Amino acid sequence: MADLLHPNDVAEAELQEEPQDPGDFEVAGTAADALEADLLWRALEDAGIPAIVRSPRSDFAGKLDAPVDLFTLLVPVRDLPQARSLLTERRAALEADPDSAARAAEEEEAAGEGGSLP
Repeated sequence: MADLLHPNDVAEAELQEEPQDPGDFEVAGTAADALEADLLWRALEDAGIPAIVRSPRSDFAGKLDAPVDLFTLLVPVRDLPQARSLLTERRAALEADPDSAARAAEEEEAAGEGGSLP
């Protein structure tokens, strides 16, 4: 343990790691509804890409400006190319099997999560 006489004798467990700054976030893609946004957000998170889902209608001004819901998926700039290719793959998979989104929603509801958008 460090003290005034031995400040460099700090145990490894006592050192606190500084959080990593992901940097600026950019739009990687969009989703037409909350279910698609949740599925795509989960795919990004599962791939280790931090993601934020934002809806323009989340505040009062957005409700006036945006006539329809459109969710944007934001990722760090450093992960943008990987995120865009992943979103393209996932969207193609959803279009190839349109019932998969319904099954995923049913499984999520059965698990008791009930929509865990951040």
